[in-house]
Amino acid sequence: MRIVGLSGGRRSGNNELMLKTALAAAKQVCGAELEIIRLQDLKLRDCIGCETCMRGLTTGGDGLCVVRDDDMPWFSAAVKEADALILATPIYDLIPTGTVVTLLNRVLGIGKEYQTYCRTHPKIGAAMALGGSDWINLTEPLMDLTVRNLSKGSVIVDKFVVGHNPAPSMVVLDEAVLERAALLGRRVGEALMDREHAGFAGDSGVCPACHCNLLEPRGGARVGCPYCDAEGTAVIRDGSLVVEWDADKVRDNRFGPAGDAHHRADIAASHKKAGENRERIRQRVQELEDFDGVFVQPPRRDPSTTKE
Repeated sequence: MRIVGLSGGRRSGNNELMLKTALAAAKQVCGAELEIIRLQDLKLRDCIGCETCMRGLTTGGDGLCVVRDDDMPWFSAAVKEADALILATPIYDLIPTGTVVTLLNRVLGIGKEYQTYCRTHPKIGAAMALGGSDWINLTEPLMDLTVRNLSKGSVIVDKFVVGHNPAPSMVVLDEAVLERAALLGRRVGEALMDREHAGFAGDSGVCPACHCNLLEPRGGARVGCPYCDAEGTAVIRDGSLVVEWDADKVRDNRFGPAGDAHHRADIAASHKKAGENRERIRQRVQELEDFDGVFVQPPRRDPSTTKE
C-alpha cells in the first residue's frame, strides 16, 4: 500500500508541513508506504495546445502528449500505481500555484493506458490548500480537478481550503489547521483500509455532487455548479437561499461516466467540424498572418558572455 503526497510549494513551506502532517496521520491508520514528490523539483514544459492528446483519445489513439523531453513521463510512472494521492498547494491570488496549474494542463496528455489503469484500479484522493489571506475562493475546484485527472475513477474522500497564514512555515502555530490536515490524512488511511465503503467524508459544500461551494446563475431561478455542471433551482426557504438539485443532473455530472462520454463526444464533434472546414480555416489564418503587427521579444543573453 503506497500513498504519494504531492507538494505544490516550497521546501518546508506551509503546504508541505500540512502534507507531512496528513501523511503521518494516514500511516498511523493504515501503515502505508509514504512518498513525497515536490512539484518544484520537476521540469515540466507548458502545454502547447496542439490537441494531439485529445484527438488521440477521441479517435482510438494513445492520448499521449507530444512533449516527452521533460519530467512528465517519469512523474506519471511514479504516481500511476499509487493507492492514494494527497495534493497540498499554496494559494497565490485566489488560485493554486502556477506549478500545480501547469501539472493540471499536462495531465490532459497522460495517456489512455494510464487512465484505463486508474479506472480499473481506483485510487483514494484528497487535496488541501493554504493561503495568506481570505483570497482563496477559486482554489478548491482547481486542486480537486488536478487530483481527479491524475486518478480517473478515484474516490475523493476529503478536501479543504484555509487562509490567513502568509509567512513561511507559520502554519505550525495554527493547531486547528494542523489537526484538520491530520483528519484528512486519517480519512485517507481509513478509506484505504475499507475501499468498498470509501466515500467523501469532508465538508458537504453547496453542490451535492462535487461538494464545491461555487454557484452560477443559469436563467430565472436556475443555478448550476460551474465545476461539475450539476443543476438545480434556487428557492428561498425560511429566509435562506436553498438549491433544490435535479437528481439526474447530479448523477450525470461532468465527472461521472455520462459526463465523460458527453465531453469526449463534444470534443470529437468540434474536431470533425474543423476537419470539414480546413480550407476555410487556412484562408482565414493566412489573412491574419498577413496582419502588419510587430511581435516584441525580450533580449537573449549570449551564453558565451555569461559568467559562471
